[in-house]
Amino acid sequence: MSLRALHRRHRQFHRRHDFKLQRRLFWWFGFTTFMTCCVAFGVMRLVSPDAHGWRKDAQRLEQFASGRFAQVWTDAAARRELTEAVAQAFDASLRVEDTGGQLLESVGTECHEGAVKLEVKRGGIALGTVHGCLHSRGPRWYAGVATLFAAFLTIWAATGKLARYITRPLQDLTRVTREIGEGKLESRVRLGYHHKGEVGILADSINEMAKRIERQLKDQRELLAGVSHEIRSPLARLRVLAELLQGGSPTPDLHYKIEREVADIDDLVGKLLASSRLDFEALDLQVLCARDVALRSLERAGLPPHLLTDTSLEATVRGDATLLARALGNLLENAQHHAGGVESLTLRASETHVCLDVADRGPGLSEQALSHGFDPFYRGSRDGQTSSRGALGLGLSLVRRIARAHSGDATITNRPEGGAVATLTLPRAREA
Repeated sequence: MSLRALHRRHRQFHRRHDFKLQRRLFWWFGFTTFMTCCVAFGVMRLVSPDAHGWRKDAQRLEQFASGRFAQVWTDAAARRELTEAVAQAFDASLRVEDTGGQLLESVGTECHEGAVKLEVKRGGIALGTVHGCLHSRGPRWYAGVATLFAAFLTIWAATGKLARYITRPLQDLTRVTREIGEGKLESRVRLGYHHKGEVGILADSINEMAKRIERQLKDQRELLAGVSHEIRSPLARLRVLAELLQGGSPTPDLHYKIEREVADIDDLVGKLLASSRLDFEALDLQVLCARDVALRSLERAGLPPHLLTDTSLEATVRGDATLLARALGNLLENAQHHAGGVESLTLRASETHVCLDVADRGPGLSEQALSHGFDPFYRGSRDGQTSSRGALGLGLSLVRRIARAHSGDATITNRPEGGAVATLTLPRAREA
């Protein structure tokens, strides 16, 4: 996947998933808060007074005690005995007062919460008041501590899980980027199924970056090795020619040979520059008329325009004019120099693609050359005979790279009537 395609994918993702990580964190914290409240409520229900149970016990105390206190109100000993019995039975503290508020009996400690007030009457006449509080239903000091501790544990556990969820992929990203910086370009980020948001896009970008760097370094190593070998031959010939110049008077043939060697070196440098443009995605894409590209390539190769057969009906392609001219020029050059000459250039088009077929007059290609003809610096043979000066080599390899950079391809096949045909296939530009 090219860097441009990756950026396009990244933008499409953000249009669909804006602030996805932020929304996930928001809902996660909301869920955590809700669960904390549920746990706290449950603990409070377990250790806090039950309001309904307290009212029920208060009603029972009122029904049991109010009538009995009226019966023994004037008997101090009986009243005292009843007060103690009720306090013990209901686990309560009681305070008995007359109508004037004077204390008559008191059992237990004084309490201010959960108090029950009983009006003691006999024959409709008020005798006094009994104040009480139920200890078994009163608030307990450890209820708040238990609630806070439960809430703390819940939030702590949720925060730990959230921290692991966030930091685990980031730790993996850090590890991989560090290894790539150390030269381990085969290192890749591997995230689980649940990490496919912004972190997943970042991981894909890092993996794609590492893959591209690894591929480019490999291609550059192969290219440098091949170039160092390719350039030795013309340089060696130039050295011999230079020695001949020093040893005698220059002849037209000697000048021609020097110019040819310099042209070979210049052509090799041009191919290297074109390859460099592909490495760094420096493509100047524009809509081009396929017929114009074909005619310009024939003109640059020094070939007559009548070699072109056009059945494309003015088809257009979208591409880099310089690189496409280089690709088609390489096919024409290969046919002209290594295959007996160019027999024809055919331009044809379908609804989706445009094809440029370069047919040569040579004897055809061997099976090995058909399989490896587009490999960098492959020195091919035609019917078992190796070309005297060289190769299908960097030229055809560059053709295929240019074609694939434009989402197309390049192929070469033998023709039944003899010779070979190299085809450059490109996507057809959409009509405006």
